Amino acid sequence: MRRGIVKTSMLVLLGITAFLSGVAMGQDAEDALNGLSPDSRAWVSSSCSRSLGPSLWSSCVIRESAAASRGKPDISKMSPEFQNWIRASCSDSLGPSLTISCIAREKASLAGGLPDTSFLSEQQRQWVSESCSESLGPSLYIACVRREAGALRGSKGEPARNVQPIPAPAQRMRPSPSGSSSRSAYEIEVSHNDELFVINGEKYEAKTYCFGMEEGDQLIFLSGSPYGACASAELLNLRTKKICGVWCE
Repeated sequence: MRRGIVKTSMLVLLGITAFLSGVAMGQDAEDALNGLSPDSRAWVSSSCSRSLGPSLWSSCVIRESAAASRGKPDISKMSPEFQNWIRASCSDSLGPSLTISCIAREKASLAGGLPDTSFLSEQQRQWVSESCSESLGPSLYIACVRREAGALRGSKGEPARNVQPIPAPAQRMRPSPSGSSSRSAYEIEVSHNDELFVINGEKYEAKTYCFGMEEGDQLIFLSGSPYGACASAELLNLRTKKICGVWCE
């Protein structure tokens, strides 16, 4: 009898502790929101839906508020063309943390300007242009141009001077573990709120939620395309062995 009473008391105590922790976390989230400007508060609120439930909503608000409080990197000194390119590549719809990290990455990639392709013929420049769309965004586009221009320069029998390919997210392909599949494995480069993922340089949105999809996890595409050329895809997480459906953006 005593053992049963003690066990019940412990369960009640744990429940109260969990409740108080949830209340405290919720209060922290509200405090984080109240400390933001109206525009930043609206941005965070639109990125963290209350439909997530108290715990996920609170952690989302705290994370996104911390990012929003830092503000976006200053790109005002860049050319209008570069500014527009970065804004088109880093939509506010990604939420504060992803948008801000995206802007910082793309700004850094443009710091040295665009790759020099003057050594190529007009026909070769056109070929590179068709292979490397600016819709990839600055960092992936620059890496693509350097890689393809370097290949063409090498085909002439000349050393690829000053054309050093930069590893880009689109190149982060690894052989899948033996026994899992003959398909290539890809790394989750960004995981946001169990809903939005950047894989192989492409953005994918969960049809519902993809829990346990963490940055650095390796996965394979059971359907769809690792290059974003699809309406939807099925992903197998090689760490958790779980399958999740996503929309291809």
